[in-house]
Amino acid sequence: MRIRWIQGSSLLLTLALGCATSQAEVKETPPAPPPADSARTRILPPEASPISFEQMSRNPPPGVRFPRGVQYAPNGKLITYLQAEGKDPVLTLYAFDPATREAKVLLRGDDLAKSSTTISREEELRRERQRMMAQGITTYRWAERAPVMLIPFAGDIFLGAEGGAVTRLTETPEPEIDPQICATGERVVFVRGSELYVIDVASRRETKLTRGAPEGVTRGQSDFNGQEEFDEYSGYWISARCDKIAYLEVDEREVGTYPVLGFRGGKVDLMMQRYPATGAKNPKVRAGILDVKTQKTTWVKWPNEDERYLGRFRFSPDGKALYAQTLSRDQKRLSLARIDPASGEARELIVETQPTWIDFANMRLLEKSPRLLWTRNIGGHLHLEMRDAVTGAAIAELTSGDWDVVGVNAVDEERGRVLVTATRAGPLERQLYAVPLVEGGEIRRLTEERGVHNALVEREGRGLVDFHAARDRLPRAVVRGADGAAIAELPAPVDPELAALSLRVPEIIEVRGPSGDTLYGSLLKPRTIEPGRRYPVVVMIYGGPGSQTVIDSWSPKLLWNHLADRGVVVFQLDNRGTPGRGVAFETALYDHVNDIELTDQIAGLDELAKLPFVDGSRVGIHGASYGGSMTLLALLKAPERFKVGVAVSPVTDARLYDTGYQERYMGTPEKNLKVYEAANLTKLAPNLRGKLLLIHGMMDENVHFQNAAALIDALVEADKTFDLLVLPGERHVTRSPKARQNVTRRIVDYLTENL
Repeated sequence: MRIRWIQGSSLLLTLALGCATSQAEVKETPPAPPPADSARTRILPPEASPISFEQMSRNPPPGVRFPRGVQYAPNGKLITYLQAEGKDPVLTLYAFDPATREAKVLLRGDDLAKSSTTISREEELRRERQRMMAQGITTYRWAERAPVMLIPFAGDIFLGAEGGAVTRLTETPEPEIDPQICATGERVVFVRGSELYVIDVASRRETKLTRGAPEGVTRGQSDFNGQEEFDEYSGYWISARCDKIAYLEVDEREVGTYPVLGFRGGKVDLMMQRYPATGAKNPKVRAGILDVKTQKTTWVKWPNEDERYLGRFRFSPDGKALYAQTLSRDQKRLSLARIDPASGEARELIVETQPTWIDFANMRLLEKSPRLLWTRNIGGHLHLEMRDAVTGAAIAELTSGDWDVVGVNAVDEERGRVLVTATRAGPLERQLYAVPLVEGGEIRRLTEERGVHNALVEREGRGLVDFHAARDRLPRAVVRGADGAAIAELPAPVDPELAALSLRVPEIIEVRGPSGDTLYGSLLKPRTIEPGRRYPVVVMIYGGPGSQTVIDSWSPKLLWNHLADRGVVVFQLDNRGTPGRGVAFETALYDHVNDIELTDQIAGLDELAKLPFVDGSRVGIHGASYGGSMTLLALLKAPERFKVGVAVSPVTDARLYDTGYQERYMGTPEKNLKVYEAANLTKLAPNLRGKLLLIHGMMDENVHFQNAAALIDALVEADKTFDLLVLPGERHVTRSPKARQNVTRRIVDYLTENL
């Protein structure tokens, strides 16, 4: 095993961006012997860092006020975006003219409604699913082919024009959920209560499209799994001509009910949540195609009655076909179906299978020919191919090699190319490429700067906005023309207070893992290292699928810098099971949850302990969600290696989490009980030797407080001492500014006082 240094740590930056088996046991490598007292380094007090607890907990953190929600107006001449005007997370809608390079405020929340309105529970939970923390105007959407935008605000619907004029469409006591505007701008569709509605924009006439949903049934909303685990936040899709709507009917009446109890503002808050726990019943979901004129629904008829997850619905450009993807419940079989809107008959065009799991594919329909783009596993990596949109037959393999296509940005049929974001330059980078729509064509890299790029491409290919950053470079949003030449840059003001924080950039390191894979890590050394002294370590961990934490992109890392200023080595490692490295690397987690992740983390820690300034006998660990579970795993399965840990909102028993996530990696408890038993952290409670702080929100409807309760009972039964912080009014994401500040201080104090 080895560590290879990629970059030194001498670079000093003064600016920053606010922008979760086998029975194999971890090999017990003896910890490094404790250094002599003369070499043991005392952690400095909080005053040794210019970074305050308030700054560390602020949302967004001090940094660059980067534009969000960037969109081109339908004519391509105006770029709109959301941005905070000050340090508060209140977003304002701006318009930027690339020709004049001028930006102006288009709308503020106060322009829409003078009095603030408490958001509905439905909207609160939708925002929780999307991890949305902002306030003010949080979302908007241009009609694709009309100069009008839809702006949801305070539970009502507004329409905005390019010049900023606003029309209010609704003013109702019951909120409008997930409103969407047709491509032509003539209709707005939304969910109210459990039914779908439409408003004719010209006449302002409102029509109820579906009726009679019994209690426990919704039309037009995605279920918990769809929103939380499959990135399917909406439950309906509108055809290009605004005459048809495909929607989901979700029946949760047989799903288990779980109490989510909390306390807010001195009042009890009890929600009885229908939650699809692992191995139990999922909601019954069916898809319908609604004719807007007749209000008649034609239900989709699938080729078989197997239980499935539904997602990624798309109408063909002419509206004569509907495409949808389905995943089997065990998530090993993916299919793309072509559906006849008139009859509802679904015919499978593409079927993909994997022995572990398979994700929904990235699919794009071409507008000028009956073809589609489809991503699939080719040679162990996700690549792009052309398919016949009627038969599903393969036409051309457009990309291949030891790298992944991670996103399809736009299809430019006029120029015969598709623009994709890919890891071709390396797993820590994301670059934009132009891929010809023919097999064997030359793939051209369109972005030059090292780091992470993502591009928003104007609908007609007349330009793009290139969002990019690197670890040592602040993020920028560069407006480019059709030829790729830079035209202008969207404003991204830097918070003036950043200059005083003297933030530093972690180094990227490579570790040779026990499997032979190269593992990437981030390391931030103490600001001052005295010869002959060794410093304690805090491991920042996530470690689960779906999140690559070590990547060449900007992050202020205020908590990291605060700890390093006080004499702590901060370390992070992406173990097997994390994405960005191909299918085999990520799916190594299958049937080995709470096994290979810790094995790789210990390997990284072993190499770190060989560095002359690292005290391997003083190691702490901190993580949230899957990272919280990993923190517990480290303390309980390798207690000789970790002295202290802070676990936030962890899953402690996989049987308590949801079907869409847990069954993907472990199957069901009924079929794979040994794996679930091996991953049950509560059974390891007697192993606790170090200091543990457990933090959990009582109202967490994602990772239920039941997880914390199960661990507490196990620790009490084992007669173990631990510390607990309960947040009565918080969910999975801590939103209250005061609560965030208190939690941040508790985390830092607990780690530094016990190392």
